[in-house]
Amino acid sequence: MSKSILDTLNKQLKDVSEELSKVKESIEFMNAEFEECKMESIAMKKSYKELQDENCKVKSAVQELTIRVNQLEQSARSSNAEIQCVPERKTENVLNIVKDICKVINCNISDDKIVNCTRIAKINRSSPRPRSIIVQFTTPFIRDQFLASAIKFNKIDVSNKLNSTHLGIPGNKIPIYILEHLSPANKALHAAARIKAKEYNFKYVWVRNGRIYMRKDDNSKYHLIKNMSLLEKLV
Repeated sequence: MSKSILDTLNKQLKDVSEELSKVKESIEFMNAEFEECKMESIAMKKSYKELQDENCKVKSAVQELTIRVNQLEQSARSSNAEIQCVPERKTENVLNIVKDICKVINCNISDDKIVNCTRIAKINRSSPRPRSIIVQFTTPFIRDQFLASAIKFNKIDVSNKLNSTHLGIPGNKIPIYILEHLSPANKALHAAARIKAKEYNFKYVWVRNGRIYMRKDDNSKYHLIKNMSLLEKLV
């Protein structure tokens, strides 16, 4: 084989070797980049998992705090009753309205057992209903006497439950409701429970010591509605 041919082959082999070296370097670089990306991906997944765990802890803490705040708000209302739908008059005396209701429902509560009574602002300002009256009694026991008397009165004649005519208020006969003074969260839950009861034909929805209960009919067991999630699962 002539020298020129050998030189040509050697040159070609050298070129191929150099190309292979470049390819090898490129592959090694790509492998290094891949490993770096892989490590970054692992780190990101770990960080994401840590953030998820932290988020769950924060949500749990917020939920616990929300429950505690609601419990405190409800406890602060343990001596309160709410009177709904009493027509408003410019010259009214709210204390006298409460005393008149006590007379009608045959609830013997002296003035010194009533700490305060006032109308409160509407949650929904566009509502045509009059502002509710909040009555604060000296103890939860006195409050419960007031509530029990109202329930007893309404059972005597279900066709003529407590209404505006019993208080001598002229105009249409407007039902008056007496119930426990609920915290904002429990009030919203109670409203949702009443809507659900109508939707699924639950016969009873009631409140006892700030807790909301539902019952399908006279033969079914009662359900304690602690939150919206339980209410949704109920049906």
